[in-house]
Amino acid sequence: MVPYRSVLIVGGGTAGWLAALHFQHLLGRNPEIPVQITLLESADIGTIGVGEATVPTLKTTLQQLGISEIQLFTEADATLKNGIRFVGWREGGSAQVDGYDHPFETPPTFEGHSTILHWLNARQHGLTRQSFGDAGGVQTALMELGLSPKLFQSAEYDAPFNYAYHLDAQKLAILLRRVATERGVTHIIGEVRQTSLGEMGISAVHLADGQTLEADLYVDCTGFSSVLLGKALGVPWESYAETLLCDRAVACPIDYASPQAPVRSFTTSTAQESGWTWEIDLQSRRGTGYVYSSAHCSDDEALSILRRQQAGGRPLAEPRWLPMRTGHRARMWEKNCLALGLSSGFIEPLESTGIYLVEFAMQLFGDFLPTDAGMDRARARYNRLMNEHYDHLHDFILLHYVLSGRRDTAFWRDCTAGARIPLRLQAKLDQWHEMLPHVTDVPRKLALFGENSFFYILSGLGYLPERGSALASYIDPKSSKRALLQITRLRDGVQDRFPPLRDYVSRIRASGVMRHFAL
Repeated sequence: MVPYRSVLIVGGGTAGWLAALHFQHLLGRNPEIPVQITLLESADIGTIGVGEATVPTLKTTLQQLGISEIQLFTEADATLKNGIRFVGWREGGSAQVDGYDHPFETPPTFEGHSTILHWLNARQHGLTRQSFGDAGGVQTALMELGLSPKLFQSAEYDAPFNYAYHLDAQKLAILLRRVATERGVTHIIGEVRQTSLGEMGISAVHLADGQTLEADLYVDCTGFSSVLLGKALGVPWESYAETLLCDRAVACPIDYASPQAPVRSFTTSTAQESGWTWEIDLQSRRGTGYVYSSAHCSDDEALSILRRQQAGGRPLAEPRWLPMRTGHRARMWEKNCLALGLSSGFIEPLESTGIYLVEFAMQLFGDFLPTDAGMDRARARYNRLMNEHYDHLHDFILLHYVLSGRRDTAFWRDCTAGARIPLRLQAKLDQWHEMLPHVTDVPRKLALFGENSFFYILSGLGYLPERGSALASYIDPKSSKRALLQITRLRDGVQDRFPPLRDYVSRIRASGVMRHFAL
């Protein structure tokens, strides 16, 4: 009944140490059934040195793992994220004329209807020309004004608005490592030289120093190399390269113009000639980078575009080039090996799904934790759901590209070619040409991006029902006008209630440092 008495995680970083804490939380809480959790990582760990954006699920994950939110501000250079701002994705214009937002807010409801319907109704009656982001929601006002989604008095992991984090991924990994080892996870530094196989899958991992490590469950967190699942067990890779064209990135952090420069409370994604650039504001620096297609852009051209986007900001490190491989393993749990992070798959970073996919996989693994008798069924169901989930995320990311109105470069002409749209996504696009995204369009309980997220992207790119919404036609225009007026009042009041993000983070960080010294 207890198939796992030992777990060996191969590979560190955010994925490995987050997995270690998950397994410690999941399997290591009953002293009568001790489970040995070991993490093996190389001494030669590369440092990317950029900020990393996350999605709101990380709040719940860290809270469940018993990590204080204040630790993120004091140890991981964290700031808060209200959403993503997309610039130049429609026609290649500036933020003022070609920008839209994907906030984490669920559109409010007034007089029995979502502001989405009220906004469409108002548009159909000529009562508004504003974008939905400016007229139908409140969180975009926080983004525009650089405000925190949390109040000074907000409890940990709680706020009036949903939010995520910008943070230093390497510092987060160090924090997770410290907490995990304090809680009993064994940490070994070493290099894998050989892997032995047996009837159950992997039977042992042999290190360069002569050590041999054995476990009941092996967890592959070795990145794109996938030493265990890919190389040792030979599980094939299913590629998204035909549809997601970006396969390379260059990253370089830059300094703020002054220590008190405003901190933006959103990720910025700006469409470029052959991909898109990111900007992520941490406490001490700004993470920047360019995600691009190597078939359409050389490394020198990519660096030149990134420098232009940095607008003279002082680089804090040498540029770092990062190869990307979009897709996933055909099976992410094979025999006694579970792959997490880049070892299992990768969706390009446009909507910040990297850490989330580790969270999701660990949650799903815990839900399907098998007895010996049910192992095959658990693995099969897990793999099916993970494959479906990767396809869901793939389609959501692809949506940003295929609906663009840009045709100014070969990259954008290739991205928007209809042949690149999978049939499952094309069917939804045909449906959304007639009606709004609906809760039944996505696997709600498993989907990270629900119908509201799809609407934000569709409306931002100008893809709305051709004849409007039939239901909106039955709503009194006066009701819709009142609803949008109420949104305007709420937006006008946020500056008096919510602090600038720089002020919030500085105060919370100071309180955390003082509490540490008091202890």
